[in-house]
Amino acid sequence: MSLRVPVPEALRDSGAVAVVSRLHESRPAQESVTALAVGAREFEVDATPGEVLAVSLLDPAGALSEAAMVRAGASVWPMKQSQPRTLRVPQDYPNIQAAVDAARAGDTVLVKSGTYFETVRLKSGIQLLGSGARWTILDGGGAPVKLIDFSGASNVVVAGFTFQNVGTGNVCDAMDVMDCGGTWYSAAVYADGHTEQGQAPTSALLMHNIFRHNSIGAMLYFHARAVVRNNLFVGNTHGFVANHFQDVALVANNVFWENTREAIVNQAAYLDILNNVVARSEIGIWHAHIQTGRIRCNLFFENGVNGADIHLVPPRFEIGTDGNVELDPRFVSSDSGNFHPAGDSPLIDAGCFEGLDQNGTREDRGAYGGPLGSWQ
Repeated sequence: MSLRVPVPEALRDSGAVAVVSRLHESRPAQESVTALAVGAREFEVDATPGEVLAVSLLDPAGALSEAAMVRAGASVWPMKQSQPRTLRVPQDYPNIQAAVDAARAGDTVLVKSGTYFETVRLKSGIQLLGSGARWTILDGGGAPVKLIDFSGASNVVVAGFTFQNVGTGNVCDAMDVMDCGGTWYSAAVYADGHTEQGQAPTSALLMHNIFRHNSIGAMLYFHARAVVRNNLFVGNTHGFVANHFQDVALVANNVFWENTREAIVNQAAYLDILNNVVARSEIGIWHAHIQTGRIRCNLFFENGVNGADIHLVPPRFEIGTDGNVELDPRFVSSDSGNFHPAGDSPLIDAGCFEGLDQNGTREDRGAYGGPLGSWQ
């Protein structure tokens, strides 16, 4: 089966770059980067049953033009289902939820820079875009809330926000993040992938976001799927959590910095954890039960332990194998929030894959590496 993806008109004369990330519940995530010919009006993406695809279209300089999540078997690119619209907040709608409620599949909700104190429930096929993560902020005000909830929503994109100050107060917030089901926790971004009747198709592309000072940065619960790419997780209690079984995610090219308890938690999920910086947490990656997926080319630094498991099993990964290293990442200035690699950083050209950076070299580790690394 295949999907024909139109090239935005603005990119046809200059050429576009297509980045495709594939999630499947029983095999490793895959990524590809394709330079499209000048003048191309569309390109074809092949898919196999069971896959969910995150497709991003970039201009030649690496800036994001368009992105969507698509399930295998879809015959129409989301932006072609109807005339796509851009719904602006607050110019057209007073708050984000009002714009989401008015949106239909293929639409973009574009949020102006500013600080917003609200919670948002997404629906399928929506792009929710901020005006840059450093300038577009959703603030929990210390309350035990879920700032973004995409439970039961498939093929959504969330990019360009800072999510901050989600506090504790729900029933299980003071407990271990594996003790309760996901609905009992507070998280900046959250998704439940099931209902009482069974699985509910739930998938999102989360990129170019900052998660800071939250009880939990992002949590997937029970069959949820996500591509979590090129984000900063800074100063949360728990960074990224796959809670209670059979979530599927690609966690790639993120920086996890000073998340006090754990950077990444995997409770029987299929997580591919690639090219991240995992630093200054009590536990870098914490596992439980049957963990599958690759742990490769990550840089660890000053964690209490880099990996831990609630069961007595052999280590899930080892420093010095599969590209995993323990080194100072040497950022430009972590104290001022600049997590770009300095000129002598071991992050540069040290990722798992050749040719995935925009300059054609081996991709960098960290939040500014790989084909989606051009963001602020």
